[in-house]
Amino acid sequence: MAYEMWLNYDNDAKTFQFPVLPESIKIKETGKDVTFNIDQVGEIFHKSKRNALKFSFSSFFPSKYGNWCQVAEKNFKSAATCHKWIQQIIEAENPAHFVLVGGPMAINCYVLVSSYTPEEEGGDPGTVSYSIELKEYRSTSVRTIRNSRASSSKTSAKKTVVKSESKNRVSNKEKSTTYTIKSNDCLWNIAKKFYGSGASYTKILAANKSVLNKAAQKYGYSSCNNGNLVFPGTVITIPA
Repeated sequence: MAYEMWLNYDNDAKTFQFPVLPESIKIKETGKDVTFNIDQVGEIFHKSKRNALKFSFSSFFPSKYGNWCQVAEKNFKSAATCHKWIQQIIEAENPAHFVLVGGPMAINCYVLVSSYTPEEEGGDPGTVSYSIELKEYRSTSVRTIRNSRASSSKTSAKKTVVKSESKNRVSNKEKSTTYTIKSNDCLWNIAKKFYGSGASYTKILAANKSVLNKAAQKYGYSSCNNGNLVFPGTVITIPA
């Protein structure tokens, strides 16, 4: 399979393929070691979750199509169009979908552009050289803890009403369903389809991590890389 590199947007509704692959791409992955001291115990050291991945590379957007391009000629975009696309990604509120296929270091994750340095040289007018750094995007959720005493008093006040109504009440709790992953699917798009928000992909990942890991191992990967690697034909559960 030939190398291809993409930076898509709007849940992959808007796609962009880099016309010229970089000579090299640097992937920075660091663990997070935490050290603290407790009185009369001494130094405590433990391993925390890794930091977000960083991807950095340099290449160029050519002024005209040539044999140095990896895209088909019919899909070739001008240097100005490519430059504007990166600017739109930077200004957008939602993350972009970064994909690299064709090699041993396959990448499939959501990112934000942390730096972009374009440059136009006099010897090659119309061509835009650039350096770019992408940082892995991770969604977060905030857990709300209510005051137990206040909650208890409210529950007591409504206890009689709830008891009398519960006999005739029909449960409207939704049931979980299953979904078979298709080509070009990703957890963000699947969450968008079922929940209306791509950020809810963490629900699907939590319910299917072992299934996704097994599918990834069949294709020679050690894991699904926190849901960044999914494969067609995998049947997953969509929690209610």
